[in-house]
Amino acid sequence: MTKQKTLLKKIIYTLFAIIIFQTSGLAKDIYEITAKKITYNDNKNIVVAEGNALATNSLGKKVSSDKIVYDRNKNLIETFGSSKFEDGNNILTADNFKYDIEIKTIEAIKNVVLIDVEKNKYLFSFFKYLENEQRGFGDNMKAYLNDGSYIESKSGYTNSKTEITKLNQAKYTTCSNIFDKNNKFCPTWSMKSSSTTHDKNKKRIIHKNAFLKIKNVPILYAPYFSHPDPTVKRQSGFLPPLIKTVSNLGRTFKTPYFWAIDDDKDLTISPIYYFDEKNTVLTSYRQAFQNGFLNIESGYSGGYKRLNKEGRTKGSRNYLFANFNGIKENIFFKNNEINFKIERISQENFVRVNKFNTPLFKEDIRSLENSIKISSYNLGHRLELRAGVFENLDISDSSKYTYYLPDGAYSYNTNKIKNFNTNFNSYFLGSKFQKNQKKFKFRNLISLQSKAFTSARTGVSNTLKVNFLNRNVFNRNVVNEKENENIDNNLTIAIDNNYPLAKFSKDSYQTLTPRFFAKYTTGNMVNAKNQGKVFNFSDAFSMNRTGNLDTPETGASYGYGIEHAYKKNKPTVKDNNSLFTTKAGVAQVIRTSRLDNMPVQSSLNNKTSDFAGYINLGLSDHNELTKKSKGLSVNYDFNLGNDLKKLNRNSLGINGNYSKFYGGIRFEEKNNHIGNERSINYNFKNQFSDDYNIAFNGKKNLQNDNSEYHNLSLNFENDCLMTSLILSREFYSDKDLGSNKSLIFSITIKPFSDSIAPDLTSFIN
Repeated sequence: MTKQKTLLKKIIYTLFAIIIFQTSGLAKDIYEITAKKITYNDNKNIVVAEGNALATNSLGKKVSSDKIVYDRNKNLIETFGSSKFEDGNNILTADNFKYDIEIKTIEAIKNVVLIDVEKNKYLFSFFKYLENEQRGFGDNMKAYLNDGSYIESKSGYTNSKTEITKLNQAKYTTCSNIFDKNNKFCPTWSMKSSSTTHDKNKKRIIHKNAFLKIKNVPILYAPYFSHPDPTVKRQSGFLPPLIKTVSNLGRTFKTPYFWAIDDDKDLTISPIYYFDEKNTVLTSYRQAFQNGFLNIESGYSGGYKRLNKEGRTKGSRNYLFANFNGIKENIFFKNNEINFKIERISQENFVRVNKFNTPLFKEDIRSLENSIKISSYNLGHRLELRAGVFENLDISDSSKYTYYLPDGAYSYNTNKIKNFNTNFNSYFLGSKFQKNQKKFKFRNLISLQSKAFTSARTGVSNTLKVNFLNRNVFNRNVVNEKENENIDNNLTIAIDNNYPLAKFSKDSYQTLTPRFFAKYTTGNMVNAKNQGKVFNFSDAFSMNRTGNLDTPETGASYGYGIEHAYKKNKPTVKDNNSLFTTKAGVAQVIRTSRLDNMPVQSSLNNKTSDFAGYINLGLSDHNELTKKSKGLSVNYDFNLGNDLKKLNRNSLGINGNYSKFYGGIRFEEKNNHIGNERSINYNFKNQFSDDYNIAFNGKKNLQNDNSEYHNLSLNFENDCLMTSLILSREFYSDKDLGSNKSLIFSITIKPFSDSIAPDLTSFIN
């Protein structure tokens, strides 16, 4: 009977609480309360709900807490312990709430956490929100935004009607490591401002009296600085400025402005101020089409202010690059790609001196292309057509231009002939070059290659290869070639034989493969003496040893060689794998008589060529638990004279990593008929920790004992910042360019991409 009375009493109190809320205010403010225990103080007109207390209204608003107290006289809800407010979009939690139902004001006190509809998380010591005015303000805010950035502020307010948020004494960063070991705000970089305003309508964030800090050291001040908010993909406005030092020119200051013209097009204008030279302006225009994309880059400079350095010449400088890529169906075949290019530089070293790099070109560009190209393909067919003008920037007179009209190729691949892969290729070219030299070429090639046939009795594998080449050339004033019309037909028949021998064990295998290649080509060979071809191992078994279809090797020749491979993969301990591999080969070409028109550098003009070979070694060790690896690779290519006495070529590359050290060296040597060259390239890097490393690289010409360049850098990089102290020395000199040394401290704020690079060269001069 007692239990029934208690249950009945709870039901009465619950209903009574509902009735009380229904008599207060408008219908949209009706709240219902449920809890494990509800009591009512008639004298004070107060309802107390305890134990999973929940107050809800018809609009979906919810207030939950360990304890809810409703003061009917004041029309006020107060909560105590683990309080939560939800309105369907935002979630607000705190130790205590005060919710004035009549004026619709909520105050959150202690351990306040607000999560908005975009999943941004805000922490306050105190927060107050006025529903009618749709504005709120709070103290000691810490915000973890959904784009990974962080904001800290002493105080601030937000207005939902105007969609403006203003923060006082704000700190902003995109770093993930925000606090140091003493729990003080100390990210790698931060922006501290007297006020930060976020205008959601304009989608802009504005900082006033802003200091950019590295750790706690201020390095840059801006009285006013704005940028798009994280929701913006494209918006007009100034981009972060760039401070940089350019070799041979000095310090520069770049202030790009981005103009979002429309959803499908934009323009970036980048004035560059030079402290010691005339200024430059760069522009970049982009437009997207339904089936294509256009990119235009241009730049202009008034020329050099200081004409007494490195043979500089007078006059302005400019460049223009344009590139269009598009697709269209059913021009020739079903699929078609269209490309259009315009490339122009008024002075050959303009972009190289200024170190301009864009999506369309790099500073070391030496050849310009102005052309239109169509590639059409479908089901084994492919047709390419091109017309254009090419310019060699290393030539100063009119002979630098080469004209192509037309230039094209058609190919068709099929397996319709039983046991043979068949390919037909047709190439045609009309060109004018070296001022008055003209050439028209029409070339057809039919290639057949049989499937490999392996004898079950002997184990020898045989492949038959056949090429038929028809070459039609008309020359006018072409140096070292026959005048007027030339027609050549060449038939090549070859057989490729190899005898693979293999040995297997539990954790290793090795193969030894002797190989013999015989071929015969009809006709007379075109002069290819001066082609810079160096004979390598694979050429011994190639149908095209010159690498040029217009200069087929004729007569009978034989390539022979042997190749060995070994691989051992064995777990040394649990979760630790060690892999050791070797591969080596050597080959030579023998012919029945000398062929003087073959490239001299290759030695293939002789009856017996050089021996060409290679040796590759690889050693690696990987631990699955620590995810750490170490390894060493050695790649060696050589050419040995047929008398086994002269080493005509050495190319040795060594690369390795151990713990946090990475290194690579490449040595190149050419002697006798191959050339006269000895050089070494090197690249080393040591990772001291996850964030710090030191790197050194360079190149030296060992023939004259001169270095070409050295770079030494100390680098720091984490999730939000890159810094480098770079000591560089360039020994290269040319018109407009001179050897130089520099010491640069570079800082790159990753969200802003460009770097701040103060010049410290004066400290080493």
